[in-house]
Amino acid sequence: MNEIAATTWWLQMNSSPADLPEKALPKRCIVMQAVKPVRSFYLYLYTSVGRPYQWYNRLMCPADELQQMLDNPANNIWVLYYGGVPAGFAEFDLSSEKETELVYFGLTCEFTGKGLGMPFLQWCIGKAWERPINRLWLHTCNLDHPSALGLYQKAGFEIYDQDTIMQQKPDPEDDPYLLLPW
Repeated sequence: MNEIAATTWWLQMNSSPADLPEKALPKRCIVMQAVKPVRSFYLYLYTSVGRPYQWYNRLMCPADELQQMLDNPANNIWVLYYGGVPAGFAEFDLSSEKETELVYFGLTCEFTGKGLGMPFLQWCIGKAWERPINRLWLHTCNLDHPSALGLYQKAGFEIYDQDTIMQQKPDPEDDPYLLLPW
């Protein structure tokens, strides 16, 4: 069996980081909420950001189940646009009354390394704390972008748990991305 060690870190912040200097989004950037996005647009965002990091969970969801998730008001999708082009997205789970999970966060490959990650993450943190919550949390792993953990920590998240498991390495011939129409 072809396996790889996957270390996952769970991070949180228990109050809004008021002392964190805010990096404004660049002038050509705007963030818009995708309210009840259609599945194809969501999967475009998800795959554009997640393919290099083996994001597969949402690809494996049955179409109607994924659309129900996207239509749920507790699921918030925010899209970062740069010059009118989708540059990344963030997905929040608001189903818990006193906490918010940042379920997905990332930039597309074309916009990675261009100085948008921290400003977009700080925008997301500010958006999350607009609700009266006690905790904002997320998880990342060593299969995500190599700078992800450091970015989250620099933004004020602290690790509260971690584990390492062996997981099967995806078979390139059984790649769910090959099933996509684009």
